[in-house]
Amino acid sequence: MLLDFIRCEFKHHFIVGILLFLICLQTLTFHDGFSTNTKSKSANEGSVSNSDKKNYINISVDHNNNTSVNQNQTINEQKIKIVAAGDFGCRPVAQNNIKQIELQKPDIFLVLGDLSYEPSLDCWYNMTKSLDSKIKVAIGNHEDDEEKAKGGSKELKNSLLEHYDLQNSYYSFDYGNVHFLILDTQLEFSLNVFKPEEKEDEEDTESNKDTESNKKPGAKYYVTTLKDLLAKHNIKAEIPPFHLVNDEVIVEDIPFDTEQYIFAVNDLEKANNNSSIDWIIVMFHKPMYSSLSSHIQEYIMRDKYQPVFDRYAVDIVLQGHNHIYDRTLPLQFNPNNISKPIVDESNNTNKFSNPEGSIFSVIGLGGRTSHIMLNQPNYVASQHNGFGFLGIEINGKQLDGKYYDIGYKCKEDKLKESDLDEGDFTIFEMPSCKMDKSINSLKIIDHYTISKVK
Repeated sequence: MLLDFIRCEFKHHFIVGILLFLICLQTLTFHDGFSTNTKSKSANEGSVSNSDKKNYINISVDHNNNTSVNQNQTINEQKIKIVAAGDFGCRPVAQNNIKQIELQKPDIFLVLGDLSYEPSLDCWYNMTKSLDSKIKVAIGNHEDDEEKAKGGSKELKNSLLEHYDLQNSYYSFDYGNVHFLILDTQLEFSLNVFKPEEKEDEEDTESNKDTESNKKPGAKYYVTTLKDLLAKHNIKAEIPPFHLVNDEVIVEDIPFDTEQYIFAVNDLEKANNNSSIDWIIVMFHKPMYSSLSSHIQEYIMRDKYQPVFDRYAVDIVLQGHNHIYDRTLPLQFNPNNISKPIVDESNNTNKFSNPEGSIFSVIGLGGRTSHIMLNQPNYVASQHNGFGFLGIEINGKQLDGKYYDIGYKCKEDKLKESDLDEGDFTIFEMPSCKMDKSINSLKIIDHYTISKVK
């Protein structure tokens, strides 16, 4: 009996021991597996490829309107794709242009002003929804009350600032080894916007030339005649009559030291002294340099800003407003004659190595209309009036620029001399514009390169 009892107890403890051993073994296996999976996950997180790192970019804006990009240095070793165009509207041509821009998969989409040409920006926001996070926008005259009769308003400008999370209409940001400065030409004096007013009493005007009373009601700056203002800035260029209705018109003489100007000078100085920045690109709406077309060149803004661009080595200046494409040779400011810039002739027209001066481009063929050009200045290397966009690829210290025509065929308007006298330069009947289906790819109209070799 006792022997049977001992055998039973032994058998029971043996079975319990086996069970305990199996439980412990399973627990050890589970913990080991958990540990292995954790290490594997950590290893994967630490092995993000260089191409993936490009996607981890945080952009922030400081109190001085500078937008900084916190990013891994490896982005400087990759190609940066930039697309630029302006003067879109929401017609089918513009819609197709946006689709072609989407296919480029740009890192940055620079929009040079005049977006919807409507009292609302809804069509623009809807049309560019997929590109929204990549857009950097300049304010055009159609986003301001300069074009109040055509739907422009301060509300449109404020809408853009809010939508694109901008504290001000002039700002800057870095992306990789490129610094971008965006200016608002609506804050500058423009030869396109003055209107004839009644002349002031000559005796009163003469006696108050340098006093506070020499301001127009509500004006921020002192006033003068357009004729005197052009003389003050040494502007000797021939300006078509439709741009100068009356050179005795009273205009505001805006000083240099505006908030935007001070910001631009400080910003470009900082960028020029930053060893991690290889390229500086400036963009705004109304052009300092342009082939003669619907809108005049902004000579006074040229006098004000181009010396700053020269001083701080701006590489490219992107502009809109005129519905054309043109691109200059590298230009420097000529203080002896503002109308005749100093041209860098040490390079050919398409390949530039360490050029002296900035290349200015007008890219105003986003889709609204196309304008005729009346001349080609000696410093303009390329012209075109077919709809499209500028693509820029930057790879380290090499820059590659191409203007792409998106392939529309349009019936030409029969322009009369009276049309040009009144400022109507529209070259195509827009309802006639159809995509040329025989063209399978974008056509490269202009191709240039810039290299920075030590």
